Amino acid sequence: MTVYRVPERVAHVVPDGEPDVPDTVFLMRLPDGTPQLLRDSAAWVWVLAADGERDVPAAVARLLGLTRQEVAADVEVFIADLVGGGLLEEGAPPA
Repeated sequence: MTVYRVPERVAHVVPDGEPDVPDTVFLMRLPDGTPQLLRDSAAWVWVLAADGERDVPAAVARLLGLTRQEVAADVEVFIADLVGGGLLEEGAPPA
């Protein structure tokens, strides 16, 4: 499984009082990117991936009460969009 991390030039804010897997995340590529707001499952995908979750689709499926197969394609496409937009990058798996 691919792991991800937050690129050096991406600022992110999770509002105080959010649960362990927050429903809202604010992102911005520095110094001149457009601010992005991710909500609900989009925020979950980013946070789980940024935290190094090895199987993001499975983790999102658990949060939604669905099977991995039901969400995998959509989650993987969204992660690819985040990587393409510079809001996540592929990282090395932990040793």
